[in-house]
This record gives sequence, C-alpha cells and structure tokens, in this order.
Amino acid sequence: MTLLIAVILTLLSPSEIPVGKPRIAMPDLVRSWSWVDQSLAAKPMDLEQRRAMSKRLDAITMLFFQNDIGAVANAMDDFSLELVVDDTVSDAHRAAAALLVRLDDGESGTSLSGRWRYNPPEFTEPLEMTLSVTPVNGQAHEIDVLLSPGQDGWSLAVDEEALEALPPEGTMHLSLILDDGTRIPQGRWERTSVPFSKTRSENLAQLNSVDTSAARATFESRNARLRDKIRKMDITGHVLDRNQLRGELVEELEALKRGEDPYTNRAGDTWYMVPVGSTEMPVRIYAPADAIASREPLPLLIALHGAGGNEHFFMDGCGDGAIKDLADEHGVVVASPSTYVMASSMEPLGVLIETMSNRYSIDQDRIYLLGHSLGGMTAMGLVAAQPEMVDGVVAIAGGAPFPKNKPIPPVLAYAAEHDFIVPADMIESSARAAQAAGAPVTPRRPDGTGHLTIVMDVLPESIEWLMSLQPEGSGDSP
Repeated sequence: MTLLIAVILTLLSPSEIPVGKPRIAMPDLVRSWSWVDQSLAAKPMDLEQRRAMSKRLDAITMLFFQNDIGAVANAMDDFSLELVVDDTVSDAHRAAAALLVRLDDGESGTSLSGRWRYNPPEFTEPLEMTLSVTPVNGQAHEIDVLLSPGQDGWSLAVDEEALEALPPEGTMHLSLILDDGTRIPQGRWERTSVPFSKTRSENLAQLNSVDTSAARATFESRNARLRDKIRKMDITGHVLDRNQLRGELVEELEALKRGEDPYTNRAGDTWYMVPVGSTEMPVRIYAPADAIASREPLPLLIALHGAGGNEHFFMDGCGDGAIKDLADEHGVVVASPSTYVMASSMEPLGVLIETMSNRYSIDQDRIYLLGHSLGGMTAMGLVAAQPEMVDGVVAIAGGAPFPKNKPIPPVLAYAAEHDFIVPADMIESSARAAQAAGAPVTPRRPDGTGHLTIVMDVLPESIEWLMSLQPEGSGDSP
C-alpha cells in the first residue's frame, strides 16, 4: 500500500518537498502545550495516575525554565501521544509529532512545506499520513501525504491538485492523521485574498470621522493585529484568528461611527489592549451572554497567569479553557491580563477595574483575584498593598508569604502535593501562620497535584469558593 501511494503521489507531484532542519519557535511550544492540555482534559485518571502525571509535567516545566524549548516540546508531545494513542507509541507517531506542516499561498498557487520542530527519532520507513484541512465552518478536506527518507534528508510528497481544491477564503485548522487514527495538531491556516494590512489601513482611514475615546483606542489596538506576517515571538498574533477579527472589526467600526462603544456589555471572548500610563496592558475578557442579559451587577474575576505565561493561559488552557464554562455557570465576568504589567505597580489593577466597570455592570463588592504561581504572588502583593480594592483571593501554587499583621480579604491558598518549583510546605506553613495570627487565609493541599496540573484540578472549586463569599456587611464568609 505504501509503495502504491508513493507511486501515485510521485506522478501527481513532479517534485519532492524537502523537510527543513530542526528549528523551534515559541508558537511550536504553545502548540505542544495546547495539545497536552486538551488531551489531559479528555483523559480520566485515578489518583496515582495523576500523581505520576503531575511529577512528569513539573519536570517538563523545569526544562522550560532552563530555556530548552526544543526538549520541552519533545517531552510534551511524547506525553500527549501516550494520552491519545490507544496502543504503544511508535517511532512513526513520534516522527509525525516532530513534523510541522504548513500551507501557504504564492504566485504559483497553494504550496505545502514542512520542517522538523526538533530532531525526530531514528526512523527509516516511509510514513503515510492524511493532512486534514478543516474550515472553521465547513467540512474537512483530506489530502494524502507521504513522508519519505532519502540520501539528502526527509521529503514530503503531496497531491498538488488536492491543494488547489481547498476553499479560497477562511480559517482552516490543520492536523495530521496516521493510519491508526491518531490525530496530531499542526496549527491554523488563515487564508485570505485581501491582505490583512489593506483592511487595517482602510479601517484607520475611516476612523478619521470618529471622536477620540476609550472605545477608539480599544479598536485601534485590535485593528493593529491585522498583520500580513506574524512574528515568531508574537504569541497573541498566533492565537487570534485574523479572519474572525476582521469580521468583528467591521461591526465595531460601524458602532463607533454611530457614537457607540462596541465593547460595552460585549458578550463572549474579546482581546484588546488597556492603556496604563505610558504603556499598554494586553487583556483577554470573557463575559457570559446570559449574565449580561440579566442586567444585574456581576462579579469580576481577574485571573493572573504564572511566569512564562500570557493573557491566553486561562482562556485557552487549564482544562481547554474551562474558566469560560465556569464563568457561564456562575455568571461572572473574567478578565485575564498580563501578570507582568499587573506586577509593576498598583496602577494597572485600578485601571483594569475601572475599565471593566465602565463597560460592564460590575458589583464593586465582588471583585476577586485568582493567580497561579507568579500570578498568585502578584495577587497577594496587590492585596497586601491595597486590600480594600479586592474582596477575595485564590492563590494557586504561589502567594506566600501571606500577610499576618494587616487586614486582608479572604484568601484560599492552594499548595500542590508534588511541586518542585514552589514547595507545598512553604505555602502551607505560611498560610497556617497567617491563619493562626487571625488572618482569613485558608490553606488546602489537594492530593495528586503538581505545579501545573493543580490549576485544572482546583479551578472549579476555586471559583465556587469565591462566589460563595459574602460581601462585607451582608453575613459571615465561609
């Protein structure tokens, strides 16, 4: 069968496509982490399995802080394969996981390219795969691909006619499918016949008739993301779908022309920059449609990522974006900013609360912070400086030392059972010392958790605990 496909693809594709040498970029690491997160969210585990998994992920995290992102991506992909492959993980699986396939438009039409993200295993047999190209709204297109070894390295063969049959416009998700059904994500292809930069310039020209306002500044920050080429280190550029963004900006521009703020009471998932003094702070916001429609004042949850993370950490990860489902369940608006900006001074917290309060009906007695690792430390630092700004805090695998001699809002302090980065004993002892001194700090140490996995494990309980807190003067807190 392999020989037959090789003959067919050779006839259809006059030239072989060389596979580029190993090269790793931050978006490759994001892809690997997203695959791990989604695979974990779909895999039930008992306590011992979770403990083993937590230790393994923490070891991978240590590699990240050693700046060996190639080894991190490789280890994460191996982990994902073990979670999704029904049988034994083979070198064929590992070779496909190490491969990155891309589609591009050029003067001669649609082309396929490939490179190794890191060194593949010793693998010498041709590998049949299917490239699945799935539009955001539409049926998947499946294209046969053959990965073959040669004297000068590996090469790809593909049916070029099948590439030309793909939809001419829109965003498509790519994945490689092996014979056993294993699906390996390859990223996204945002296809367009109109350069994104052209739309960006046209939008800016139309802004001339719009008065200066906070809404205009927000629009400009979003419009700036319509770039034809995305830099390797631009994580937000690789996260946002430019086709979707372009469509949203059309509606937002029309609202601005009418003198409206299109970001007021806006439901769903939105990204923009918030001006803070002389800088800007990126923020992902999620607002439940049903909660907004109720017109009742809503709680605000500010979620702070850890070191190495970004404003997309909670919205896309931690259980495949589970925080958005929890926001729907509890009727809470979630804002996830850059922790690095939030940690710079008290000003970003005040600006963020003011921005959210101007655009949503926020209950000023139910403003909460939730942070992981560095985010937990940042949350406690902000609360220690100005406790009156926040009504409750969850610090996950971070936050110690906890204040003992000053009034603070209720704090739920999680320590991971197996944590090689922020020791559980340190968090727990600091929390208990604060508790003994009368501070409202509650320590918890869930079984089977590690520095990364604890977020997914405790997020539902964390938000439920925050939502159960009684506003000051209305009753006792739990």
